[in-house]
Amino acid sequence: MADFYISLSDNEIASQIAALLNANNQLLIKHNAASIKGGSAVYFIEIGGAAQVIGCAGLAIEQPILSKIFHVCTHPDYRRRGIAKKLVGLALSNCRTDNVYMTIREDNLPSLTMASSLGFQILQRIWSIDHWVIVVGRRGTL
Repeated sequence: MADFYISLSDNEIASQIAALLNANNQLLIKHNAASIKGGSAVYFIEIGGAAQVIGCAGLAIEQPILSKIFHVCTHPDYRRRGIAKKLVGLALSNCRTDNVYMTIREDNLPSLTMASSLGFQILQRIWSIDHWVIVVGRRGTL
């Protein structure tokens, strides 16, 4: 069986995830390598040319029966290629809880469409400082 190795360190991957999120997601908190590495999430990533992180999705267990998928992001040059859907699917297949949810800005139609295609259903609409957030969830894994 083949072994695969990557030339990026954990710190470099975390730095690239932070930069990708800070540049492309409208987050209230800016991230750095330490905040990514210091969290309890498992990250699923896609690597593109020049050993660059071009997509990511985080998965964290919040309760014994509930996990959250978050920090889903694809570099703008690689969007509409199914990368986010593949990474969320990978997170779902590695999810160890019966229920999983995501929060998505109401104006992020591509992410809402992707979530729906993976079996997520709208659970709630909540106001968050200056925008509406849609909470989507699903039972079980893929």
